[in-house]
Amino acid sequence: MEIPLYKVAALWLVLHGGVAPHLPTIDGSYVARTLNGRALPAELRIPATEGDFRLFRLEQGVLRLSPGGRFTLYFRYYHQLVRRGTRPTVTPVLSESETGTYTIDANRLTLMPARKTGRRSNPTVVATISGDEIRATYLLQNGSTRERVALVLRRDESYW
Repeated sequence: MEIPLYKVAALWLVLHGGVAPHLPTIDGSYVARTLNGRALPAELRIPATEGDFRLFRLEQGVLRLSPGGRFTLYFRYYHQLVRRGTRPTVTPVLSESETGTYTIDANRLTLMPARKTGRRSNPTVVATISGDEIRATYLLQNGSTRERVALVLRRDESYW
């Protein structure tokens, strides 16, 4: 006696607790909302030497997580070295992008940037995911000075 396939499938669902839960996908675009707790655009002043400091201003950041474990990070910023006793000047806004791979383990997202020809590899960034929000904390190195940076990104389907 041959058992129809739909009966086998129904029996499997009963024995295994029903349909597997739909896991939310993390694929999509995430836009930077805050830098060290301040809404973008936001500035960092990183001490340099002899009273000088580096002024870094993040205008925009967009992280795209693609199916297959690939990411693209696009950011617009400006920076300059401000000499002791002087004021920052107007500088052009720069843009850069970073690509690489990512892995996900529970609520932990690990971004591994690809090495660019002739350049040192950027460090791996570990972040946490909670719903539509990604929180990343990392060290920004400027010579011998290190600055802890906390970035919060939110899912935004209006980007790529």
